[in-house]
Amino acid sequence: MLDTLNGRMLIPLLNHLLESAPSAQHKLAQHAGKRVAITLPLISFTFAMNSEGRLQASDDAESDAQFHLNPLILARIALGDKTATHRINITGDTQLAADVGNTLMDLDWDAEADFARFMGDASAHQLVKIVRNLIKWKRGNITNTALMLVEYAHEESGMIIKRKPLQQFITDVDTVRDDTARLAKRIDLLTSQLQSKL
Repeated sequence: MLDTLNGRMLIPLLNHLLESAPSAQHKLAQHAGKRVAITLPLISFTFAMNSEGRLQASDDAESDAQFHLNPLILARIALGDKTATHRINITGDTQLAADVGNTLMDLDWDAEADFARFMGDASAHQLVKIVRNLIKWKRGNITNTALMLVEYAHEESGMIIKRKPLQQFITDVDTVRDDTARLAKRIDLLTSQLQSKL
């Protein structure tokens, strides 16, 4: 029940974003009556598109397309990794899923205009600027930390082997396997020859 309630709260937010994107509404209106289910970590919800290209909550257990995002994929998308969208698990009508997914991913929130209604233009501008700088700083820290961890694992601790030694190791393993197979055949041959002489 909590999952459904949380998910339903996202639909008005998505509709708010769609209001400032007539082309997105037009694309979604082409799928009027179709239902899409989205499952995120801790949240799942189903919605249908209406003829105006707006989303409506749907209690229907059946859906035409389903999106399943695990926490890692969701985090990558949130950090701006567009390639992560190719890792989303999609079932059902893939064309519908592609149209809806691309349309929703392209929505852009004009946060400054929304905040300006409540706090004025100058304050909204400053708030959005602070938040953008904070997100940029956080992304930079995450990227730098990840790069440092990779460098440590690669260079300092030897946890990650370099490509050339790995390829040499694989070649050596293949050689030992082939030599062992030849030796086993030779032993079998010598054994059979010895038994025939006895």
